[in-house]
Amino acid sequence: MFRLTVDQGNSLTKCTVFSEDGVVKHGVFDDSSLTDQLDQILATFLINSAIVSTVRQAPQGLQPIFNRPIKVILLQANLNLPFVVDYQTPETLGSDRLANAAGAIKLFEEKNILVVDCGTCITYSLILNKRFVGGAIAPGILLRLKSLKEFTGQLPLVHFDGEWPELIGKSTKNSILTGVVRGIVAETDGMIQNFCSQNPDLNVIITGGHLSFFEPHLKSTIFAAPLLTPEGLHEILLLNEA
Repeated sequence: MFRLTVDQGNSLTKCTVFSEDGVVKHGVFDDSSLTDQLDQILATFLINSAIVSTVRQAPQGLQPIFNRPIKVILLQANLNLPFVVDYQTPETLGSDRLANAAGAIKLFEEKNILVVDCGTCITYSLILNKRFVGGAIAPGILLRLKSLKEFTGQLPLVHFDGEWPELIGKSTKNSILTGVVRGIVAETDGMIQNFCSQNPDLNVIITGGHLSFFEPHLKSTIFAAPLLTPEGLHEILLLNEA
C-alpha cells in the first residue's frame, strides 16, 4: 500500500510517494508536466490515499488524483494535527506551514522548534510545546528581484543563478544581486537570532526550494531537512485517513 503527498507551491509542485518503510519516490514538477507526471505515478504505484497541500486559491493540474477512487484529503487547519493551532487567523494559515510544523514535530518531538522555509517566500513558523504560535513571512529572493524591476523605472530584471555575489557590485546587475542575495541571508540570520533570543532552547530547521543555497551561508546553527514538508504531510495523512 502506498500513500501520496502533494505539495503545490506558488511555482512548483512536489509529489512524494510513501510506503510503510518511508519515501520511495520524490519529484518536483512545473504546471506544464504535472498532470502527466501524476498519471505516471498513479500507474506505477497502487495509491491508497493522498493528501494535497496548496498555497494557491485552487489546486491546478491535480485532476488525475481526484478522478481516481482514492481517498484525498485537502490540508486545512481543522484537520487532526499533531499540534495545537494557537493562531489568531487559522483560516489564513498556509497549509505548507502546517505541514512543516508536523514534519518538525516528527523530527524533534517534545522540543521547541523554529522552521525556516526558503522558497518563493521566506516563512518562519514557531512551535512551542506542540503549539503553533505564529511566526513571520517575508518575500524570497525571486520576489525581491521581480519587485525591483516592477516598481522602479529603470532597474532591470536580474536572474539569480545560485552563486554567492561579491560584496561590492561593480555593475547595476551585480549591485542588485549583492543587495538582494546577501541582504536576504543577513536578514534570515537576524530573524533566527531574534527568535532564539526569546526562546534559547529552539531547534532551528531549514527547508524549502532554496535550502541548498541558504544552508552554507547562514551563520546560525540549523538542521537541514529537504523533505520536511512531505514528511509532515504524510504524518497528517496518517492521522486523518481513517
